[in-house]
Amino acid sequence: MMNMNSIFTIVSIILAILAFVLLYRVFKGPNVIDRVLAADSIDIILGIIMILFGAVEDRAMYLALGLIVTLLGFIGNVLISTYLEGEL
Repeated sequence: MMNMNSIFTIVSIILAILAFVLLYRVFKGPNVIDRVLAADSIDIILGIIMILFGAVEDRAMYLALGLIVTLLGFIGNVLISTYLEGEL
């Protein structure tokens, strides 16, 4: 039976691979909107990894940091979107 650390390692590797695929989209995206969404998705993946690490290590600090990273990524996404619409 697998323990929590090995499950965290497997999930983190899968999420890191997905983040590298999204990095390709950030640099070679067909337009700006795709690049912004890919960067926001990478922020969300980073926040998920931090939250999972906090759950495995029983530390609430990583939960708070993961939520802050995700929230700042969302705010950045909203600001860039309003700038691209021409309202900012």
